[in-house]
Amino acid sequence: MIFKSYVNHAHNDYLELALEGGLPAILLMVAYAVLLSASSARIRGEPLQKAAFLSLAFLLVHSLVDYPLRTAALAMTFACLNGIVFHRGFADRLNQRDELGKASRRDEDNLLVPARASALPR
Repeated sequence: MIFKSYVNHAHNDYLELALEGGLPAILLMVAYAVLLSASSARIRGEPLQKAAFLSLAFLLVHSLVDYPLRTAALAMTFACLNGIVFHRGFADRLNQRDELGKASRRDEDNLLVPARASALPR
């Protein structure tokens, strides 16, 4: 701020990326938007991924009126949230948990204290 003039960032990350990056940057932003919207249909069963998706949506909407992703803390949060949203292991573990739950529906499997077969009523 010791100079007479200085360059400030636009208060719209998308506009600044489009103006500085041109067509490749626009194509990358569109590809990311398509991937993110496609992943929203896949994450319906996992609450952690839903929360991460909503947090990403909040940061992306905030980028329309400011440049929050230029702060290191929010950029790192954005990267971690993307890792959670696009991780495929959550769905696999959810399916395994459902399969294990269906396999062990017998009452003696749900006891807190193991019982011997001779101690069960006939």
